[in-house]
Amino acid sequence: MASRTFYRRRFLNRRGHHGGAFVLADIHPEKYLSDGREVHDISAFIAIADCSRVATIDFDVHTAADARNALHKAHLLLRVITDFVDALEQAAIDREETHSSPAAPPAKARR
Repeated sequence: MASRTFYRRRFLNRRGHHGGAFVLADIHPEKYLSDGREVHDISAFIAIADCSRVATIDFDVHTAADARNALHKAHLLLRVITDFVDALEQAAIDREETHSSPAAPPAKARR
């Protein structure tokens, strides 16, 4: 295997909040012979794991069409994750505003 072009592994949860969740991204060139010809491909993937599941998305490139599709997939994921972060931030703000508003006076106790 040739040297990696990109490698990143990060734990997703903050320290003390459930272990095991991670994201792993890897891109490395692959060079091999096929029918006597030297082939240059790209092996690429992102793996996302929580405590019990792993989802792996492949971005392998063997042709120019594969490269266009892999880039399309990566850009689309970036947009969805960016929009998700924005919506999650707003939901957290809305939640705090709801929970920090003055509580309604307690109902009168029945006798």
